[in-house]
Amino acid sequence: MRAVILAAGEGKRLRPLTSSIPKPLLKVKGKPILEHTFRNLPDFINEIILIIGYRGNQIKKYFGSEFGGKKIIYIKQPEPLGTFHALSCAKRYLNGEPFLVLVGDDFYKKEDLEKLAGYPVSALAKETDIPERFGICKTGASGYLEDIVEKPDYPCGNLASTGAFVLTPHIFAEQIIYGPNQEQLLAPMVGSLAKKMRIKIVNASFWFPIGYPEDLIKAGDLV
Repeated sequence: MRAVILAAGEGKRLRPLTSSIPKPLLKVKGKPILEHTFRNLPDFINEIILIIGYRGNQIKKYFGSEFGGKKIIYIKQPEPLGTFHALSCAKRYLNGEPFLVLVGDDFYKKEDLEKLAGYPVSALAKETDIPERFGICKTGASGYLEDIVEKPDYPCGNLASTGAFVLTPHIFAEQIIYGPNQEQLLAPMVGSLAKKMRIKIVNASFWFPIGYPEDLIKAGDLV
């Protein structure tokens, strides 16, 4: 199985830390965030497709062509047009097979990702006290996804989408959903796909997204 890791963002909320270094290379416990991500990939992942953008050459120089025996393919997102656009850059490499999608600057547990990949199509979710900051997964009694509402301004649950999915190329046939800045949003498109096929919700035991400088300090105590 391939893993597509989205690592093209500018990390504007982390400035000035990201003024000269891409967000995925910021260090926690002496290692870049992205290295933690690589180390937590399931063992059966044999190839990493890394979507790079802002100062992406630094990432390429740091990791080279492989990590832990897993080949790395680098694809540049030419413009910062959102998470689905970033994923679309990898479409030609996916060969019609299921693939794992991760956000390259969030922290996940290996065990959760292994469980996620145990289903043909799935989404990793974690309970949150601040649902207005995330895409929120709406689920049915069967434990399958019904929709993902991006940063809701009304109560619709507390299961945050972690940005980790197992998807198939069916996602590329979905109508593109745009954010307020015309960025292409992957999570609500997965919610749209859930109306056509069964997508299993997997509850994460741990997930920690990095959004602000203080999160780097908190992450050091958690990972």
